[in-house]
Amino acid sequence: MRDFFARNVDFDSGLPMFGGLHLTLCALLFIFGALIIFFRDKLRKFGHFDAMRLTFAWVLLSNMIIHYTGRTLIGEWHFSEDLPLHICFITNFFMIYILFTNNKHNLFSVVYYFTVIGPLPAVLFPDISRTGSGYLFWQFVISHHVMLLIGLYCAFVLYTPPERSRAGAVYAFVFGNLYVLVMGIFNRVFKTNYIMLSALPERLYGVFPFLKAFPAFVWLEIAGVLALVAAYSLRKSVRER
Repeated sequence: MRDFFARNVDFDSGLPMFGGLHLTLCALLFIFGALIIFFRDKLRKFGHFDAMRLTFAWVLLSNMIIHYTGRTLIGEWHFSEDLPLHICFITNFFMIYILFTNNKHNLFSVVYYFTVIGPLPAVLFPDISRTGSGYLFWQFVISHHVMLLIGLYCAFVLYTPPERSRAGAVYAFVFGNLYVLVMGIFNRVFKTNYIMLSALPERLYGVFPFLKAFPAFVWLEIAGVLALVAAYSLRKSVRER
């Protein structure tokens, strides 16, 4: 069990960036995301919304329970790494609440953008020390790839896009930057690196050495804004068809 839940083991060198497995995961995410959007009318006619909503909620919740339980049982839960303070983790818990309570308007109109802002950069530039031999890999796939797909399903099938979708994007931008400010203070006080504000992963610097030219938060801000624009543009273009 220890090897399955451990963050690092000798026999697993992690997920190579732009390797075969990484590119396959990206391709599958793109294909399934495109299918959700393309067949959104058929998926609405298919219905079973409550069953789908609760299934998604339990998948996300079970993933978090297994992850944290496993890390705790093997004695590898660490304050500096395992608090649910990363954007993707927080978004997962918000999505769990939204799906269980069927909060279809105010909250999801903002959280939708974080289902893209958090997972998309992580999906494109993963920093994972395990592959399929460890649960850390599956936790990453479920809380990033799967959550992003669930966000798309909610945005284009389960919930009708609101008239003021721009307002949701503005709120997401404001709340996101306020959270970055709070986490910047938290990281400085507790000497942590949540949401990678202090430093980007070393393997990312190895692939893109020019990233060292500016502090990590600059690149995170750029990535967040680009992901926000992509999420807004996608929702707006699909809604207008």
